[in-house]
Amino acid sequence: MEETLVFIQQHQAWINILLGAAGLVYLRLAWRWYQELRRALFGLEREQALDRLRRAAAMLTFVVAGLASTFVISTFVTPAMPGSGMAPPIPTVSLLATAHESTPSAGPGFETATALPAAGLDSSGCLNPDATLTQPQTGDTIFGVVEILGTADIPSFGFYKIEYRSLADGTVWRAILAGDSPVFGEALGSWDTSLVLPGEYAFRLVVADTAGNAPMPCVITVRVAPAP
Repeated sequence: MEETLVFIQQHQAWINILLGAAGLVYLRLAWRWYQELRRALFGLEREQALDRLRRAAAMLTFVVAGLASTFVISTFVTPAMPGSGMAPPIPTVSLLATAHESTPSAGPGFETATALPAAGLDSSGCLNPDATLTQPQTGDTIFGVVEILGTADIPSFGFYKIEYRSLADGTVWRAILAGDSPVFGEALGSWDTSLVLPGEYAFRLVVADTAGNAPMPCVITVRVAPAP
């Protein structure tokens, strides 16, 4: 259903052009049958002309209803849908997939497009109450499957993603998961830490709006320990 509404919103110009053209055709036919109805002298001719006029009027009504529906859907319904309906451009095609590996030796996760400079991690983005992590927290030692809690609910919400990287020089952010529905103080997803080698990692939440703009991400550091 949402896909249909988004399709109408994205192609409203062409839909209006087609409906407008159809409306002109049926308006012309309605006028033609109206003139024939006025000129008809016999009952059969009047009945045929009246039947054609009714069909043309019915199609005109359908066209007007289609134009009105397209306007309402494009102007009010689609913009009010959650981000799942209006998915913004996402930097990596596979962000909505969950990272999966058969063994830790295969390497952690999958790469995103942008590398992080090794010098320093700024955690001030976590002060934003609309885009922050509450679990885990900086300095936590984690293992096994970890539930990730927080808030991703900025104005004009588009999507969020959870990423991590090793603290070693030259490493890049790798996506764990992504979501296209806002979350407020609840579960954002989970991370199976058995898929990475034990060690120190940076961990961040990135939240973007429907235009692709994102506030400063919430970045923390955690220690992944072997499962007991």
